[in-house]
Amino acid sequence: MVPAEYQGLWRRSGIWRSNGSSDLSTQVWWFQAQRYHIDLRIPVDRIGINGFAGDTVVEGERCTWHPAIAYPALSSELDAGWMRFDDADHVHETGLDNSYEEDWYREPSGPMHGLRLEDPHSDQLAYLLISDDWLAWACGSPSGACEITVYRLEQQQWIAIGSNLTATTQAITLSKKDVLQWQANDLVEVPTKPGTTWRVSAEGQV
Repeated sequence: MVPAEYQGLWRRSGIWRSNGSSDLSTQVWWFQAQRYHIDLRIPVDRIGINGFAGDTVVEGERCTWHPAIAYPALSSELDAGWMRFDDADHVHETGLDNSYEEDWYREPSGPMHGLRLEDPHSDQLAYLLISDDWLAWACGSPSGACEITVYRLEQQQWIAIGSNLTATTQAITLSKKDVLQWQANDLVEVPTKPGTTWRVSAEGQV
């Protein structure tokens, strides 16, 4: 399991690369539960959007992300960094090859819960990470591009505030209390993907 200090919602304040370039404007959301993550990165001009979802492994100060689905596609490159917590709400990441430095700050979210879902009739996978005020959804095939959307709770509805989808994403209603009752192998429907029945993976909620 991922240590408690990693869990929650993180926003990136900036990245500085060894080639001299930097980026302080791209919106980045890193949702982290006990096992699963969803990461979405949207540049100001929306050119080069990318994101991914899957498992996170922490070994000492090393954090490695193992995406199962991604946008625009899965990469064969290792995604890992050395993590230094400056305090409980700020963490500094250094690439294993020293090719970049990233600063992250914690967005207040409360406990983050994560589920992995499977389509019983195809190779489609989905990840749902939810807290009191934030929700992230990612779904797609490991062999293709996935969709990723970030929501915030406003007046009892989840409002999309970031997505790799070009079409307007409708507000949805989903009870965190109901989600927390889902168990491994349950068949469930999620309003983020109407008309699809998902099976909660054998790991259940982590």
